[in-house]
Amino acid sequence: MTITKTEIEDVLIIEPKVFGDNRGWFTESYSKVKLQEFGLDIEFIQDNHSMSSQKGTLRGLHFQTNPKAQTKLVRCTIGRILDVAVDLRKGSSTYKKWVAVELSADNKKELLVPKGFAHGFVTLTDNAEVQYKVDEYYSPQCDRSIRFDDPNIGVDWNFINPVLSEKDSKAPFLKDCDINFSVKVLVTGANGQLGYDMLKKLNEVGIETIASTREDFDLTDYDSTNAYIKSCKPDIIIHCAAYTAVDKAEDEKEKCYKVNVEGTRNIALAAKDIDSKVVYISTDYVFDGKDEAPYKEDESTNPVNYYGYTKAQGEKIIQDLLEKYYIVRTSWVFGANGNNFVKTMLRLSESRDELSVVSDQIGSPTYTKDLADFIFDLIQTDNYGIYHGVNEGYCNWSEFAEEIFSIAGKKVKVHPIKSIEYPTKASRPYNSRLSKKRMDSAGLKRLPDWKDALNRFLSEII
Repeated sequence: MTITKTEIEDVLIIEPKVFGDNRGWFTESYSKVKLQEFGLDIEFIQDNHSMSSQKGTLRGLHFQTNPKAQTKLVRCTIGRILDVAVDLRKGSSTYKKWVAVELSADNKKELLVPKGFAHGFVTLTDNAEVQYKVDEYYSPQCDRSIRFDDPNIGVDWNFINPVLSEKDSKAPFLKDCDINFSVKVLVTGANGQLGYDMLKKLNEVGIETIASTREDFDLTDYDSTNAYIKSCKPDIIIHCAAYTAVDKAEDEKEKCYKVNVEGTRNIALAAKDIDSKVVYISTDYVFDGKDEAPYKEDESTNPVNYYGYTKAQGEKIIQDLLEKYYIVRTSWVFGANGNNFVKTMLRLSESRDELSVVSDQIGSPTYTKDLADFIFDLIQTDNYGIYHGVNEGYCNWSEFAEEIFSIAGKKVKVHPIKSIEYPTKASRPYNSRLSKKRMDSAGLKRLPDWKDALNRFLSEII
């Protein structure tokens, strides 16, 4: 048999090989072993058979909710049908999109409709018979329907007045249905600044999430990482976990490399095996900061510190190993969960009325809540590649500090100084301006201005 992907990647057309001679023909309509060879390990437990006597009979759109969701393998054994699958998984890049395939006794095609999809068909001939396998028994408690003509889905059935059952004619619209399908998202570094807000965002919109920390698996160990990821089989991995102690990394190079490079490779290899999308969180520190213009997404990296070097190496691994990836570079992040520059300034304001802050490094302070919103929008697309996820506008560190004190009502005088007056173990780029050209071309919404973000953040924590 041959297996072909439709416009919706998870919906598959299966075409068994047909052997014919003067007597007629023979085909294997189903082979568990052969499906397993294609990575489809499905335990079908029941066969269903329907006959529709009249052309234009429409059955659908039907599905069962979790925990009794069904995978269906559908074929038409007499006549012809237009078979339809609709993606109902929140967070999917094809959410509410549909695919239609003609199945007939002549073409012998079969349609694999996975869990998380609504299914329906309309008969194109009289006396059409449809047979399909399911991997879960019928459950009255989980049985659901949605309107075949729901305008938010817009299936083109090619029939104006199809023949419907009373149940299908009274089915609710998608917006009124208690659907509990979503993609499954694994967030590494779930207790970090971005990981915390990423999980919060995903939970708010009803996405199934797996929150992982270093207690769950050892990122630097391939076997541990591989076993954990394959046990939960996420559709998307948002890889927030990283070694981020920039100055310490100059002394702890081996530790930093193991987490940021070897750990990223382990994530990518496991994701590749299960065909999972990966969001890799990177940094403005992959650039040297010697240019004055904002750095474009496709410019060559040239980090000036070891932390930046390991993140650049992580980017390369993601690009080399995966096809379905999003690299999101960000800068100067602040959020509710964890330490950051904003919290440090507020803490110092309690005991100091004057502070010296660097003024020759320029970038975009970025609120992790806004960044999480952007990443959520991004993963719902198939626009893979490199993006710069930062709040709008630029400032230097001393201007950032002044804005913090102004909003918080703290009377602290800020003295702007040069970087050479505040030596650090690791060098920092002077220019961390990041272009959003790729974000714009993908039609994605830019993040709010950094001052607006800071206002919202301080109103939450003060």
